[in-house]
Amino acid sequence: MFTKLDRTKYLPGDKPIMAWDGECGFCHYWVLRWKKFSGDKIIYEPYIKVAERFPDIELRYFRQAVRFIDVDGKIYTGPAAAFQSFRYGNKYRWIMPLYQNFKPAEFIADHIYRLISKNRPFMYKVSVALWGRNPLKQKPYWLLYAGGLALLFVGIRFSI
Repeated sequence: MFTKLDRTKYLPGDKPIMAWDGECGFCHYWVLRWKKFSGDKIIYEPYIKVAERFPDIELRYFRQAVRFIDVDGKIYTGPAAAFQSFRYGNKYRWIMPLYQNFKPAEFIADHIYRLISKNRPFMYKVSVALWGRNPLKQKPYWLLYAGGLALLFVGIRFSI
């Protein structure tokens, strides 16, 4: 479970900061992907490097989930952090308003985030299997798996 925080009184400066677990392969994979969308508009740093800049945020909260600290001090946590980062890019800007304004979307995203965060090593392997090792040049391997399953089901259907 992760705790959602509202804001910090210590502003990050000219750019928002995404504080993430610098030792997690899954986190690193997806931070590289988010960076691709936002460019240099966001500072992405492991929480251990930025935690001291925000003394009103206990270290245990940084350990719980990714934190996006916006320039106005507003804190976004977990899936909201990822979705807020999309608002600084050109893709997927619609996701954050959906998350904020449609409670079922928030519920689903928060629960998926909890599931993923409890299984990060396994989810890293799943990410690599679905999109390849390079998050900057993802390949749609999942289409091959879906196509293989479709062929399997068609084969089973016609053999019965």
